[in-house]
Amino acid sequence: MKIYEHIRKFPIKYCDVDFKDEIKPSSVLSYLEEVACSSADELGFGYAYVKPRGYAFMVTNIRCDFIQPIRLGNEITVKTWPTIPSHVVFGREYQMLSQTGETLLNASSRWCLVDVKNGKLLQSKVIDNQDYSTYNTSKAIQEVKWKIPTFCPEECELKFALKIANSEYDHNMHVNNTRYADYCFNCFSVAELAEKKLKRFSISYVKQCRENETLRFYLKRAEDEGYLAHGFNEQDELVVQSHIIFEE
Repeated sequence: MKIYEHIRKFPIKYCDVDFKDEIKPSSVLSYLEEVACSSADELGFGYAYVKPRGYAFMVTNIRCDFIQPIRLGNEITVKTWPTIPSHVVFGREYQMLSQTGETLLNASSRWCLVDVKNGKLLQSKVIDNQDYSTYNTSKAIQEVKWKIPTFCPEECELKFALKIANSEYDHNMHVNNTRYADYCFNCFSVAELAEKKLKRFSISYVKQCRENETLRFYLKRAEDEGYLAHGFNEQDELVVQSHIIFEE
């Protein structure tokens, strides 16, 4: 039986790129979200399946490794495949390829299934229509360390704050995961990013954020390499954390 993977092609548009004409991290996450959703639809556990049951899939962690630059005007092929879920964790892998088949980006993610009414995590066995023998067990990134170091706001300088408004919302009635990438990278100036080449970023989504909440973002050098950009709410609760690494 054929091992499953889902493939779509996309042109990189003006709205997808930054001031260097390279794809924005938030645009990367948008394309990954798009293929994850259409893959779930194809496999029979997508939005049309979970919505009537009062469930929602939410991404909890994602890591993206950049192999080659993705630029304005490129046509990319995006592959995705789910891995066999554990008790409450649904894994999904991704690759972005050039028109000639070269790997541009590898990514891994973890998702959870939530009961929308009470916010409780649901066990993977509630998705009862899958043939896991067809699932691809390979990983786009081997041995991902999902834990991102944390810090307290008092340890470093406030970079900026914003009040959440309706444009950040998605159909799960909270801030969409792609928006947090923009927030974290907004901790850097244009001048700083102009001199850097992105190698890797990881984001962990710790707490949902909703309309009228204010988020404060702080940046700190990581002890090993790169930077930690974290967002905190008005109660000083950690909402989102990221680890961003640039080429030396």
